[in-house]
Amino acid sequence: MQIGLKYTFNILTIIGGLLFVTEVKAQKDTPQVDPSGYITKYDHTFAGIGPQVYVLPTPRSKGEVLEDAYKDKLGFRDSIEHALDFQQVQEEFKMTSNHRMLKNLLTPEPTSDEEWNRLIDNEVSRGSYKVAYGLLNAYALYAIKNQSVKQSIDILHTALTHAQKTPDDFDLFLIQYNLANLYLFDRNIKQAGHFQELFLKNAELKKSTIEQANALTKIALIQAADKDYNSAERNIIRRAIPMLNKAKAYEAKIHSWQALAKIYQLQNKHTEAQWFLIQARDLANSKKFTEQLAEIEYMLASSKFIQENCKVAQKEFLQAEKLAKSEDNKLLQLAIKDKLGQIYLAEDDLEKAEDSLENYTTLKEELFH
Repeated sequence: MQIGLKYTFNILTIIGGLLFVTEVKAQKDTPQVDPSGYITKYDHTFAGIGPQVYVLPTPRSKGEVLEDAYKDKLGFRDSIEHALDFQQVQEEFKMTSNHRMLKNLLTPEPTSDEEWNRLIDNEVSRGSYKVAYGLLNAYALYAIKNQSVKQSIDILHTALTHAQKTPDDFDLFLIQYNLANLYLFDRNIKQAGHFQELFLKNAELKKSTIEQANALTKIALIQAADKDYNSAERNIIRRAIPMLNKAKAYEAKIHSWQALAKIYQLQNKHTEAQWFLIQARDLANSKKFTEQLAEIEYMLASSKFIQENCKVAQKEFLQAEKLAKSEDNKLLQLAIKDKLGQIYLAEDDLEKAEDSLENYTTLKEELFH
């Protein structure tokens, strides 16, 4: 009886060992269902509907999430630059010499096309063409503020028609200057050049050195838009700047240097662009012309950003941001946040990259709602 029990025990031990070896071998031969190793326990014998185990993607890092968010907003950068150009068109729009005299007619300012047209038609019917073109020029600015460039161009052409009926050619050429700027923004190079050349001829007739230099600077930007970079550079370096030096027109000189820097940036010549921007910044600081400092710092930082000189670009973007905030220029702040956040992400400073992205999103929703 004892021999039988001992014999039986040995057999069971052998069978158990064989089963253990078979199970271990089966586990080794079974492919790993979840390579990440997060899921280790599941029923290998499950043969129902669906997989043995649902494998979830590994949790994404904060850096990966931010990288995707920054990639998603890259396509909007052109829209921001376009909006900055549009903002400049508004800032440079010139009002007619009789604009202050129209205060009674424009208080309160009309708030619809119907109101503007009714007001203008009244003056035209009375033969008061000088008042009519003044109102039309103001109406054109109203259209610009309502994002309607083509309507503004049409209005200015009507203003030009009435201005030609009066002996005062000063406003005639001023309206042509506004048309030239709008056509340049609208990428109608031929018309932009035509009207800016007319403005230059009038400035030459009046022997206005500063207006000649301003017109030459604008013509240079038109040539650059047409990719005639050599002519554009010569117009500013050899013609506009010497005129402004002679007239000691420092503020106009700052604008000309900025324009020249922009022409170099269009050619991807960022070292040259930076040299002229530094001259513009130094002159603006020395003469207390602070109006353009934020834009100058932004242009400097943008060139350094393209050259991947991140440390200097970051410093200049922060200075530009400080100046833009003091001017309450939210559009420029948005452009700065866009690129500053990109630098933080490249430097793996995830907290600042996240903060910049949040500020960028808030500003974008406010400005492009």
